[in-house]
This record gives sequence, C-alpha cells and structure tokens, in this order.
Amino acid sequence: MNKPFNDEPVEQLIPKLLSKDGKLLDLRLKYIGDDGLKIVAATDALRGLEVLNLERNDIGPEGIRALAESQVITGLVELHLERNDLGDDGTRIIAESSNFSKLKYLNLWKNKVGAGGAEALAQSLYLSSLMRLDMAQNNIGDEGARALSGSLTLSDLKYLDVFGNGISPEGQELLKNAEGLGKVQDMILT
Repeated sequence: MNKPFNDEPVEQLIPKLLSKDGKLLDLRLKYIGDDGLKIVAATDALRGLEVLNLERNDIGPEGIRALAESQVITGLVELHLERNDLGDDGTRIIAESSNFSKLKYLNLWKNKVGAGGAEALAQSLYLSSLMRLDMAQNNIGDEGARALSGSLTLSDLKYLDVFGNGISPEGQELLKNAEGLGKVQDMILT
C-alpha cells in the first residue's frame, strides 16, 4: 500500500513518536493499518499510555480488536480514531471492552458508524466515564439518536457531536431532551 506520509515501520515510529513521559502516542496519518495496530497493542513500552491518536490509519474492526484485547494498553483516557473504517462492528468492540473503561474522550468522527454502533455505545457499561464523544459525519440516523437519548450509562457526557448523521429534527429533539444526557453542555447536532 502507498503510504503518503509514512515510510517507516510502526516499530520505529513508536519510540520516535511516544512522548517522553510515555503517556501520549501520536500516530495520526501514519497509515499503520490493522497489522500496525496489532504491533502497537503488544508493545510493552506502552504500558503507561493514556492518549492514543490513530487518526486516519486505515484501521478496521480487526485492528481495534487487538487494542480491545491488549494486555499492555489498558488505561487510555483519550482515543482518537477519526477517519478510519470501524463501522458498527469496530464500535461494538470498543463498547464491549473493559480496556476502554477509563476513557474520558472518544473520537469516532467519520468512521462509517450506523445505528447499531450508536446503540452499542449507548448500552456500554465500560464507557460510563466518557465525558466527550465525537460521532460527527457518520450515519446513525434517528435510530442511533434514539439509542443515545435513552442511554443510562453515558450520564457523564458533557460534549456530544453528532453533526452530519442524518438525524431528523425529531431525533435532534430526543437528544436535546434526553434525561440521561442531562450533563451535556455542548451538543452539536447540525
């Protein structure tokens, strides 16, 4: 595959792009793919990782499963996955993994997430600490909006972005008036 911004193997990128304190790894635009994420998930030097930026890396459900099952990366606070290809399957994997139970910020912008993915997030017992959720430019529609508005576990959310998801005015009203989303201070709908 042609990697427009990266010619280096992920094994070389990790020590080069890991912050000195070992808490932040910024791999955005490195196109590591699922195989690269499997290497990241197994790299012992990442045990203290809190922030992982994987924006635009050709990651799908297979790669995110490696992260969800990692014995190394278990304390992420921020996970940036914008512009990948997770779909509903990848989103469900995140929602069902205790590895993501410390997440405060999850960015799923433009990941082909539909109503099923939104429902998985809304029902996740592991994402109850989430404070920021960016799901802009997906396709959750009114069904996904209904699922999010009925969530009893996303009660700590303060920021929710669902712009560009084909949500009707009725679906937007459901989100605005959702009791379970009562702490949301900033909701981006249109």
